[in-house]
Amino acid sequence: MTPLQLTEEYLFAHDLREASQKTYRAATRALMKHFGSTVTVQEITHRSVLEWRRKVLEQGLSKRSWNTYSSHLRTVWGYAIEYELLTHSQINPFKKTGVTPPKRPSKTVALDAIQSARSWLKVLDSSEHCTGERARITPVWFWRCVFETFYETGIRLNALLCIRKCDVDWKRKMILIRAETEKTHREFSVPITDGIAPHIQRLLQEAEHVGMSHHDQLFNVNRFSRHYARKEMNADQVEAMYRKLTEKTGVRMTPHRFRHTLASDLMKQHERNIHVAKDLLNHSNIQTTMSYIETDHDQIRAVLNERSLAQGAVAQTRKVDYSGSPQEAAHSRPALPRPTQRNSSPSPQVPAEEVTSAGTDQQIQAYNSPPFCTQRRAEAIPLPADNLEQDLLFALLAQHLLRQASLTTTEGNCAPRWGTVVGKKASPPLADR
Repeated sequence: MTPLQLTEEYLFAHDLREASQKTYRAATRALMKHFGSTVTVQEITHRSVLEWRRKVLEQGLSKRSWNTYSSHLRTVWGYAIEYELLTHSQINPFKKTGVTPPKRPSKTVALDAIQSARSWLKVLDSSEHCTGERARITPVWFWRCVFETFYETGIRLNALLCIRKCDVDWKRKMILIRAETEKTHREFSVPITDGIAPHIQRLLQEAEHVGMSHHDQLFNVNRFSRHYARKEMNADQVEAMYRKLTEKTGVRMTPHRFRHTLASDLMKQHERNIHVAKDLLNHSNIQTTMSYIETDHDQIRAVLNERSLAQGAVAQTRKVDYSGSPQEAAHSRPALPRPTQRNSSPSPQVPAEEVTSAGTDQQIQAYNSPPFCTQRRAEAIPLPADNLEQDLLFALLAQHLLRQASLTTTEGNCAPRWGTVVGKKASPPLADR
């Protein structure tokens, strides 16, 4: 028995959605690409699977993609062992072959990119309506409806493709998502919001105009344009439209990224409720919803600032604009002038006995007068916000000025008398005593 035959046996025994069946077959084809088309299930061992894993990971396959292969093939082999389709071994070769993928941020779409795409669609719609010429995305009114429906409701791509005309309850403003079309096999409804109501209304009107029955596919672009030959719209047509939006905006857009964006936006609101997001996205457990939510760094910053203020770690005296980068602020700051240099010529010798209290006061007054002292204090010592630090710095500055005044009143080459008390007459030299 080949792996592909075993996979078909598993799919025959289980009622799976078409998308799920495609995933199982894709994993099996990847296995046969490595081992060969003639390989049998008996030849596949645990060690050979590990060798396959190492090879494809080295070739650049993502760990998440490998885990998809591993989990689906492990399920198929587990089914074969349980129902004795495999008798040569009771050990599942895909057991414990998964790897830990890196945890990346949620894949959301920025608001400015969404607004840019919305504006572009509006321009195309107006141009197509006025000129009658076919736009790049045609008919634009239909694709605007698809775009806004994904943005407002966050439904899955397959769910939108399976919406019938009878699933729209216009009186209650609700859209039914049937259980057989959902990944979680649970039926639920999404509200028709004010943002998509005009688009859904026109879609229903156009559906009546083309004679669409109640059980026909509602979101079917092939019914509204002669440029398409298909009978039903498929995922490839939707993804082609989103590729054009990505090309125009430069930001990757997909219906699934809109689901992540919706979950993150709901949790940024003041009355945020994760259970509302879970029900709207139709998740089976809340952990999946939490993985969709993007980290709100602005909220984290606000919480940390509030904590610092409450504990007295910072004092909020004035609001400072930190919008610019420190590098830009450094380049934009005007250069400070160099402090005025003191005269380097030697000062005339003054006998110690002529130094009087009045002379010392004059020297101190000279240091306290502009321009030197005032300029030096303003340029070299920035005023601190804390009063205690400010008093301490001014005390040190005053001590420095007193020492400089004492230095200029000493004899020519004598050491400065740091112990001299300012305001008292200096002691005469020993020779004069």
